[in-house]
Amino acid sequence: MRLRTACHHLRDAGRSLGRNRWMTLASVGTVAVALFVLAFFLALTANINHLTATLESQVEVEVFLKPQDTRAQEMALLAQARRWPGVRAIRYFTKQQAAEALKREFPHQRDLIAILTQSNPLFDGFDVYVTTPAAIAPLAHRFAAQPPVHNVVYQGRVVTRLERLAAVLRSVGLALEVLLGLGALFIIVNTIRLAVYARRREIGIMKLVGATDWHIRWPFLIEGAALGLAGAGVADLVAAWGYHWVVRAAAEALPFWPLASSASVIPPILEVTGLGGLAVGVAGSLLAVHRFLKV
Repeated sequence: MRLRTACHHLRDAGRSLGRNRWMTLASVGTVAVALFVLAFFLALTANINHLTATLESQVEVEVFLKPQDTRAQEMALLAQARRWPGVRAIRYFTKQQAAEALKREFPHQRDLIAILTQSNPLFDGFDVYVTTPAAIAPLAHRFAAQPPVHNVVYQGRVVTRLERLAAVLRSVGLALEVLLGLGALFIIVNTIRLAVYARRREIGIMKLVGATDWHIRWPFLIEGAALGLAGAGVADLVAAWGYHWVVRAAAEALPFWPLASSASVIPPILEVTGLGGLAVGVAGSLLAVHRFLKV
């Protein structure tokens, strides 16, 4: 395509967008909503995957002992467990040590610190470090069967639930994206259809003087691409700003949940939403031109 022809197509697309302002705004808004929902689910899934990977890397079992246990019972279980298969190391801790560790980890949580200082509700216990993640569940069940043990917490349960949640979110997100994508496609098709109708006489003359089908299609393809990319731009701005805000807020309110960094989440979202907006816009243009003009 020559530069002069390309400039002509761009001018035609610009005029059409300006002529149908309300439909243009409706198209951009619909695409933006659809892509923002996609960005939301991408960010949510990325954080669940990040949390799952973090928990999987912390391969340990926390064993809490009954308050009425004697020190001799606790030490006997400790010596016995060190010889079990899958155990790499065990660290014994008292409830006072557990409270001090929580205070150091969450220094800004005043309510938590007050509870731990006034009436420590924690238990003595073991941190059990395992050789492989596969050893977590068998060791947890074995510890739970021991008389001195009050409760066993291990991340295998949490990881499994998070993996299931991620799968559900992917399915829900896909279903919503299909519905919203169809809505955006419908709006764009009708926007391009109005542009085609407004230029029907001009297009008829162009056909009479020998203009090719693709020469007629190009301005509408550019218009659809512009609508899709504009919607993607709006969605990206809102998603990027919103995610930065959530990361800052979560660092204060939920310090125990490490959110994925903006640098690892935002760039893939920008790429996916940009390509999604472009694809919806071009597809809508092709459908409008082919189905309604029959060129």
